[in-house]
Amino acid sequence: MKWGILSAANIAKKALIPAIQRTEGAEAFAIASQSGKAREFAEQFEIPQTYESYESLLADPNVEAVYIPLPNHLHKEWTIKAAEAGKHVLCEKPAAIHQSDVNEMIEACNQNGVYFLEAFMYQFHPQHQKVKELIDSGVIGDVSLVRASFSFYFYRSNYNIRLDAGKGGGALWDVGCYGVHSALHLIDQEVSRVTATAKLDEEYHVDTTSSASLLLENGVIVQVDCSFDAAARNTYEVIGSEGVITVHDAYRPDKKNHEGKITVENEQGVKEFVEQGDQYSLQVENFMKAIVNKKSLETYHKETIRYLGAMEAIQEKIKK
Repeated sequence: MKWGILSAANIAKKALIPAIQRTEGAEAFAIASQSGKAREFAEQFEIPQTYESYESLLADPNVEAVYIPLPNHLHKEWTIKAAEAGKHVLCEKPAAIHQSDVNEMIEACNQNGVYFLEAFMYQFHPQHQKVKELIDSGVIGDVSLVRASFSFYFYRSNYNIRLDAGKGGGALWDVGCYGVHSALHLIDQEVSRVTATAKLDEEYHVDTTSSASLLLENGVIVQVDCSFDAAARNTYEVIGSEGVITVHDAYRPDKKNHEGKITVENEQGVKEFVEQGDQYSLQVENFMKAIVNKKSLETYHKETIRYLGAMEAIQEKIKK
């Protein structure tokens, strides 16, 4: 499958283009950049075709699927344009910053007969399926609480798109979305109530540290915290009546040689599980398999719509 990359974004350089090249049956065929970096990327990754506009890439009949790592506020526009051009779409998270926008994006893809997937790569690592199996086995009893944390520290000296309020900036949209998405991915329930608080940057007016609590319809409480001001963490806990499951590198096991470590602590003691998986490559592979085998991605769409509804509710609480 020939892939086109819409923009020379850092995440494309660091993660997705190498992942496409590691995936059997996938080719990084074309890249478009309006900043003039397309040729630089093409030389580095031996990409055959370059374009200076996104429209030109979408007009290329050889491109079958596109990866969209554009700023958050542009995801809707270019997903719909890609769909109208007949391209399958892997869109960087968050798919949109409004639930209504992602509904339109999915509808546009459905109407044009192409596939759409939000690029939450973490979910394709096998450690999360292992967590689901552990929960279902009853080793921690009945789940009552899920706690998720994702943070990193960066020095804010120059402009950074993560701090641009007009482009979907802030810690919540950048890393907090992982905690919300993963909790609802594990616990298949609707959100009935939301509370939240945040520290806002006085200059940029975006959250740099946030905390949110979600009450799910089955009574499970989800607590999510995220930050640009704290040491690196990316972990979650599932707490039950009889024990605790901890996923130590929940979202970035690729930084630990793709190795995910899970511990289960209950009355029988502590047990450790190790799961191996290249989550970025598995994401590309699973997306292509769904396209080739005409497998529905409705479950992923449902999760995207649900968590974006929760994210909007959190943002509203912070604003108030």
